[in-house]
Amino acid sequence: MCKLFKKKIVFKASDGFKSDDLLKYAIDHLRSANLLFDRNPICFDSGGYLSHLGLELILKSILLNKNGEFPAIHNLKKLYEMAKKSGFELKKIEKEMLMKVNQFYDLRYANPKKPIEIGDEDWKTIESVANSLLSNFPEETLKELYATDYYEKGGRILMRKKKEIDKNT
Repeated sequence: MCKLFKKKIVFKASDGFKSDDLLKYAIDHLRSANLLFDRNPICFDSGGYLSHLGLELILKSILLNKNGEFPAIHNLKKLYEMAKKSGFELKKIEKEMLMKVNQFYDLRYANPKKPIEIGDEDWKTIESVANSLLSNFPEETLKELYATDYYEKGGRILMRKKKEIDKNT
């Protein structure tokens, strides 16, 4: 009998991953989630999923910043427990919301046997959790983050390309 061992994947700063890049992606996902929560109830699932992704990336950025690495997991509870060892604690209501948002990862695929409740009222608490997590970064890191060009992230520059009009149509 052959046993398969699943290798734990870890992303490291020494491999080129940057805490500020993760924060930029996190903020982009959270801004997009906010737009979706403001848009229409049919967008709430996507808003919830992006909220999960945004908070996940903030937690991973904390881990990368403190430990030089982060694991390839998506469970917010596990990531929070790991990040908590770095010396911060969320308020009770924020921990509860983090656990609620942890379920939003499953909004990718509808499961009628285990439906997930989500509404526009969730956004304010999601935003509060994000702000609490961000407050754990050094002030200088946050100043640099907010002063950086958001169109440059992940080793690339985001831009719109002028669309060419096909004259044959």
